[in-house]
Amino acid sequence: MVKLLTIVVPAYNMHDYLKQTLDSMICDEILDELEVIVVDDGSLDDTSDIAKSYVDKYPQTFRLYTKRNGGHGSALNVGLLHATGKYYRPIDGDDWVDTEALKNVVIALRKINSDMVLTNFRKIYEKSGKVENIRLKNVFNRAQIERGEANKIQSTGRTVCIYEKEYSFGKDLYDFSNQYVFHFISYKTQLLKTHNIRFTENCFYDDMEYDLYPLQYVKTVTAIDRYLYQYRLERSGQSVDKGAFIKHRKDRAKIVENTTRYYVCNKNKFETEVKYHLLNETIYRIRRQYDIYLMMDDISTIRTEMLNFDKKIQGIDSEIYRMAGSDKIDSLRYNNFSKKMIRHYIREYKKEEAENKKPKPKSWSIESDLPMHKEIRHRKILKYLGLARFNEEMHNIRKFKNSHLGERCFITCTGPSLTISDLEMLSCETTFGVNSITEAYGLTKWRPTFYVLVDIFAFKKYISDISVVSEKLCTDTAFLHYRARPKMLWGNEIFCPISYENHQESWMNKKKIKISSDISVCTYDCFTVTNMAIQIAMYMGFKEIYLIGADCNYTTSKIHFVEMPDDQKKISEGWLPNATNLSIDGYTKIKKYAEKHGFKIYNATRGGMLEVFPRVNLDEIVEKKI
Repeated sequence: MVKLLTIVVPAYNMHDYLKQTLDSMICDEILDELEVIVVDDGSLDDTSDIAKSYVDKYPQTFRLYTKRNGGHGSALNVGLLHATGKYYRPIDGDDWVDTEALKNVVIALRKINSDMVLTNFRKIYEKSGKVENIRLKNVFNRAQIERGEANKIQSTGRTVCIYEKEYSFGKDLYDFSNQYVFHFISYKTQLLKTHNIRFTENCFYDDMEYDLYPLQYVKTVTAIDRYLYQYRLERSGQSVDKGAFIKHRKDRAKIVENTTRYYVCNKNKFETEVKYHLLNETIYRIRRQYDIYLMMDDISTIRTEMLNFDKKIQGIDSEIYRMAGSDKIDSLRYNNFSKKMIRHYIREYKKEEAENKKPKPKSWSIESDLPMHKEIRHRKILKYLGLARFNEEMHNIRKFKNSHLGERCFITCTGPSLTISDLEMLSCETTFGVNSITEAYGLTKWRPTFYVLVDIFAFKKYISDISVVSEKLCTDTAFLHYRARPKMLWGNEIFCPISYENHQESWMNKKKIKISSDISVCTYDCFTVTNMAIQIAMYMGFKEIYLIGADCNYTTSKIHFVEMPDDQKKISEGWLPNATNLSIDGYTKIKKYAEKHGFKIYNATRGGMLEVFPRVNLDEIVEKKI
């Protein structure tokens, strides 16, 4: 059977990782259409033996080539020389693929004939356990289009690109990422062979060449909506950690010089949009090299190498040299890279590095989601002009205004004091569940009336890629962060724009906090999901609001009623006390707002350390209504 995809696995001393890498590529349905070439780059351990065991077991799929050590680029070159698959893509020996995604990609390749094929990828942080989905830009699936995520592209007159359809690379999908990175990219093997594409040997960072060298020959591109590449980060000695950047800085400088020279010589062969995209990428790579020198401590070495690199870039192209300047780089150049100026910028770098290492709560900024804050400004204008009714989302939210006027409700927070029996006690009450309350769904038939989620970073843990249950998140309406888009929709979701104004450092220092009076415009993030739920409850007209499970206490070994996988990591990182202080500031401000507008908020939590609101006994309050 014809091989549709060749995966080349460069491997050097990969005893600890290679088995996971190769296991991930075993899928019976597509083995006959898949070729896996392991290139042992002169390993000193049993890398070859591990690879050979797969060749012996799956000879129709796995192949092994051993060679003297020549670096990552040499392994890619050997793999390309022997590749017979229609498409070619590298997977490093310490990374792996999502097996199900691989199966779907190979099946999709049966109908694809583009020069380049793109797939999404994941960053897997080995130490922290964080998983980050990296999606292609400016290409959409049907659900994204239905949600209006392609409207901005459409309004510019550009083609709206959809998955598994072929487009022009230079005209339609030249900006699939801010940077062209090889984790996204598979090339047609024959394209690479026809144009004799080769990568620098005995050198790190040749992946920059993989991202660039074939592009002038790429005319057509198809994207597949699968997270194929699983990219391991935080591994000791990895080429992208600080120590490795310093150790291999000369290699990186060489590759930056190579790619800059290649761009200058070939820029007119690229279509206009690709050319300018690559110009920005070239400038970024040059600037980053100066930053790497400033990570070092030896002033004399820094000055010598920085001067040498600076002269080489100037010699390659004076215009790119000028454009690559910044306040810092221009200052260094003006002072002829004096040791005094180098010391100054080393101090600045170390100060910034120390600041980044300080334990702190997650902080959201307006800059982190400019499109959402632009939407908020748009809604404010519509409200001011009396045109809110013409915005469908605002109109839908406004139906909730005073819909429960004068009633009472309970907000079920997820602190360790919360119990299943307390939830079941509230079965006849109007309740708001928040965030990880979904962890209780397998333990009780109780469901909240409403559900609220504000933390977009926690979204995946609660309702993104898993089915919470086979029913709705709540019995009535789920109020979700504007960016939270579950794979499964039940038709009762409201997506709320959330302003991050309260997270401005100057505001936090002054304890300046805004509260929303109209959630159809936005809610304000007040440092805890509970405060978002309170804002929604007040908008709906609830006059008595009771909190349960609001422990506000991170001094114990348990921080949620059902422990989440990353709870102990959060405790160890040390930023929870700061987060608690911010949430107390938010509670204090929302209490003042509530008192001013005739709302009453009570704390019915059993224990805990939240003392902003008056305490009441949960049993007595529930019994009183009965």
